[in-house]
Amino acid sequence: MNSTTRALILAGDHYHNPSDAFEGVGAALKHEGVDVECTIDFAQFHERLQGKHLFVLLRDGMEFPNGRDAAPVRWMQPGQEDAIEQFVLQGGGFLALHNAGWDYPWQGGYRRTLGGYYIGHPAIASFHVEVASKTHPVTAGVASYEIEDEQHWLHFDYDRVTPLLVSQGQDGRQSVSGWAYAYGQGRVVYLPHGHTLAVIQHPSFQQLLRNAARWLLHRHPVL
Repeated sequence: MNSTTRALILAGDHYHNPSDAFEGVGAALKHEGVDVECTIDFAQFHERLQGKHLFVLLRDGMEFPNGRDAAPVRWMQPGQEDAIEQFVLQGGGFLALHNAGWDYPWQGGYRRTLGGYYIGHPAIASFHVEVASKTHPVTAGVASYEIEDEQHWLHFDYDRVTPLLVSQGQDGRQSVSGWAYAYGQGRVVYLPHGHTLAVIQHPSFQQLLRNAARWLLHRHPVL
């Protein structure tokens, strides 16, 4: 990749330190030669998508404008949903991480683009991740691994996306643990790890992030 390839990372919320994503995900993208811009500005991020090739999201869909004792509200507005959907349809890559499916709008452009949504998770614990699609470029060179993180349980669009990984907790409960698909002229990858910097820096996840960046930026043939 040349240095003109540009990415925007939007991260940080009440439960997640933005610097974890900026440092951990940013390192993987820079390893692939991508110029990275980071922001916590969820209200105006969509205005920064122009000129970008890759959009990375690691944050909740909720905000607490009235304090933690009041009910949260969804921050994403219809215009922002449309900006993300059009960004991908017109050829951009969308790398959705960890909590990018949590409490977001589920009847419009964002849900269509993501290809699935978050259901829930147990407490942080060690769990096993099995590579489900061994021929996909995003999982190239990645063997099954153990990781200590939130095991996210996810629903995905069976008729549209390719499951990449399957997680299994110590209690035996399983969930799809990431997927990829082409949407319009662009591509989407969802990888649900990422609660802490240590998780993001896990060697297997770093490899997945680097692979995902290459695939999202059309450095591999379409499968």
